[in-house]
Amino acid sequence: MKKLLLALAGAGLLASCNTVSTGGGSATVEQIRTEYRLGSPSGPFVACDQVNGVDAATQVKVYFTASGTVDSVDIALIGNTDNRYDGNYTARATGAQLASLGGNRFTVAFDANPGTGLLPQAIVVNPVARTVKVVNATTQKAGSFRADLTLNTPNGSGTATSQFLGDAGNIGVYQGCSLVTTTNENI
Repeated sequence: MKKLLLALAGAGLLASCNTVSTGGGSATVEQIRTEYRLGSPSGPFVACDQVNGVDAATQVKVYFTASGTVDSVDIALIGNTDNRYDGNYTARATGAQLASLGGNRFTVAFDANPGTGLLPQAIVVNPVARTVKVVNATTQKAGSFRADLTLNTPNGSGTATSQFLGDAGNIGVYQGCSLVTTTNENI
């Protein structure tokens, strides 16, 4: 009985961190990046609803490793204040939408357009790539979000999250930012 409980507890921990295994495949969320860095070229990645007073989309890129037979990957932006999933903040990537970085490393990029709230209003998968911009926050932090990655295989599905990557896995959202400079760094 103890072994069964430990196995179940271990499975629950695995599914709640940045790695997931479904029996047919596995995935690990390595990093979440945006097109904005706060304060300096090495500052934390953030999202901005407005840049220089104009509504601005924030490009988000999720880096992950995957192995096994992968049918698709679902990516969702989840607010850290309120953990409810919302279909407006979810995208499914299959085949060519999964940009390979070599080996078992992949990335999915999407534009998250600002709306009236913490999270973006819509997601466009595989947008035109942008470079990182350094910004200063002109308003206080409105909250933060993480990326949840659901791996879909023929043997089932499982979800990994960027939340457990610390500050680097939780993107701060600012209502207003001012552009300082544009770098040559790719998201």
